[in-house]
Amino acid sequence: MELRQIKSLNQRIYELDPEINRNSKTIFIAMLIFCLKTNTDFQNVNKLTSIINFTDEKTRPIDQLISLAKQGIESLNLLPKTKAAIFDSLQTIAGVNTKLDSNRKEFKKFVEDFISKDFIIIKPSDLFFETLYMEIDKKAKTGDDGIVLTPVFAAQLMIDLADIDYKKDIIADLCSGTGLFSLLSYSKMLNDMNKDLSNKLITQEEYNKYQKKLYNSIIASDVDSKMVTLCLANFLLKSLNYHLLFNEDVLKLEKSSFKIKNGEQEERIQPTKAILNPPYEDKYKPLEIVEKNISLISGNSETGTKVIVIIPPQKFGQKKDIFSRILNIATLESVIKMQDDLFTDSGKSQPASIFVFNVDKPHSADDKIRYYNFTDTGYIYLKDSGLVDKNHTYEKKKKELFEKMKNKSVETTSSQFVRNWNNFYEVNKELEIVAQINPSRIKTDKEEADITLENITIKKMLSEKQKLIDEANNNFKDEDGSFEKYIVNILSED
Repeated sequence: MELRQIKSLNQRIYELDPEINRNSKTIFIAMLIFCLKTNTDFQNVNKLTSIINFTDEKTRPIDQLISLAKQGIESLNLLPKTKAAIFDSLQTIAGVNTKLDSNRKEFKKFVEDFISKDFIIIKPSDLFFETLYMEIDKKAKTGDDGIVLTPVFAAQLMIDLADIDYKKDIIADLCSGTGLFSLLSYSKMLNDMNKDLSNKLITQEEYNKYQKKLYNSIIASDVDSKMVTLCLANFLLKSLNYHLLFNEDVLKLEKSSFKIKNGEQEERIQPTKAILNPPYEDKYKPLEIVEKNISLISGNSETGTKVIVIIPPQKFGQKKDIFSRILNIATLESVIKMQDDLFTDSGKSQPASIFVFNVDKPHSADDKIRYYNFTDTGYIYLKDSGLVDKNHTYEKKKKELFEKMKNKSVETTSSQFVRNWNNFYEVNKELEIVAQINPSRIKTDKEEADITLENITIKKMLSEKQKLIDEANNNFKDEDGSFEKYIVNILSED
């Protein structure tokens, strides 16, 4: 479905109810999806609209549709908490809470047009709800405190960093929101699978086997009932296993929580990779959520296990005990500094970085952490349009980033600054650097636990200074007077 078509749909919703908020708008469309996907007969326009009494004054049309949607959801046999969360969300668009069906004639026409014109052009590859929810609707009231939606280009970057393999991977999306990481992971696996079949790298028989596996390849959860509702709609549009959709506090999930049906038997599955953007406010325990995701992935029979998380880097230093436990089970390989205005559309200005954890092994003092600068993505923030790749340079910049990461070339791309006595006090503000931390010191050493780029830079500067002092061995001589001149210049500065 093209952007202009989603914009048109969006405008038609506002014509029904000019005061509707973003959550109710998308839940209304999700409700229609539930009707159409759980009873395919309703995809016949006349079938659904003939059941609804659009002139009934006792039970309003919107409430009749909600009732049909609930009947369809009952047939899915969802997890009890998931079903309850979705039913609660549907109540937010009931007749007493919205004006969607105030004009019965126009409401009926909207339903008919959605079935005959909109629904039929939604493709499995579309990020339909994400676009409707976030990308085009800058004027809507949100009412979604604590929810920070990841821009699609940043989410796709995180998917690419995960190195997803459709043959073996199961993805955990446990702060799912609308399910963006789930959808992009699914699309990545499906596209790779189709490509391999086309190139005859797998047989049709193998393709059929992997297609069955793909059905069970995404585990999603969110504590917010609205997000779970949108995630279910996305799962139905993509034909994913909605029995792996949870409405749970991620901190209460266990490895035993994830089960699928294999015939008459239940079979446990374990995710191999997790991709997440946790809530950043401390009351939501962001670092605890990162630790939980890593623990759910750890101890895997598969190799190449990873956790990719976008989070403000100072969160690690603020919870030294948790950070220490994380490093006891996972290696921090890379930190990618992102642009400061990444979450402006969500009303957040807190800078964040992408962290890549290898869950195959614990972190050791010898492991190198590579910091990459990706603050210049090519995306710029425009007030009425959000983040836009204005000059179409993002893909080129992203390719350059991945080439550096593949070649582990931070050392060669960082500045050629060499500390000496004539720049002794200067801070070299490198944005790409290699660092090491000692996991055994994280709990007790605040400086060791602070992995912000700013602190890593200062630690490097202090190490360089100490090296110069040690080399002088108390016998430094300012033979040409350059050091004295350097000090005078510093003291003379305003």
